[in-house]
Amino acid sequence: MKIHKHLSGIKEGWDLMSSNYQATSDISLKDIHYSPLSYGEKSAKLIGEVAGKKYLELGCGGAQNSIALAKLGAYVTAVDISSNQLSHAACTCERLDISVNLLQANIQNLNYFADDEFDGIISIFALEFIEDIDIFFSESNRILKKGGALIISTTHPLGAFEWDNESKNLLVTDYFNPPMEIWREQGQMNHGVTYFRTIEELFSRITNNGFVVTKLTEPKPLDPQNENLSPYKGNYWTEFRDRLNMVPFAVVIKAIKN
Repeated sequence: MKIHKHLSGIKEGWDLMSSNYQATSDISLKDIHYSPLSYGEKSAKLIGEVAGKKYLELGCGGAQNSIALAKLGAYVTAVDISSNQLSHAACTCERLDISVNLLQANIQNLNYFADDEFDGIISIFALEFIEDIDIFFSESNRILKKGGALIISTTHPLGAFEWDNESKNLLVTDYFNPPMEIWREQGQMNHGVTYFRTIEELFSRITNNGFVVTKLTEPKPLDPQNENLSPYKGNYWTEFRDRLNMVPFAVVIKAIKN
């Protein structure tokens, strides 16, 4: 597997983070999640009927979303760059006796898939780790069947800015030029990178690569008394509730191939 330079730190970081992330996150295997502490597919109804259809998840992590799709009767391929995340996915699939085709690869360039191969693609919190999203959207368009849907959830551009816990305010400097986040886990040799894009840039890049956007949302967390209904929760996220209640963590986009 060829790994581009900017991805080496991301792969290493997620390999190091994987065990703690999976242990402290409560991620549903029955519903597709789009944003922490918020609603999932059962409420959003972005995907529709999947039984007998061929689906692809890009940046699958522990493949919880892919497993949820497979339980609904879809034929699912799940791709991630982190071997440790995929190991977690493989263990879960084996434990549940669920068939998901797991593949370790770079999701920026999808040249390992054929044209018009999939009925639908989902990518949840992976786009922010991709340097060239034009390639990602162009390739996603190529491998989707005509009329197929691409559903992405990625970090909201406001996520690039610091939160002040005392004043409960977001310290926005320049929204139109959100900074990259450079991060490094303990023991990590190469730094990781998280890319933030404005909503306008995301919309433009998607539509310029042959898609029609049919829905865009900025999910808000559920009320605390209903938080147990979220398919994406756990101790990993609850400490950020004050911020999440006031500033969207994710932007979710559904786009259809022309």
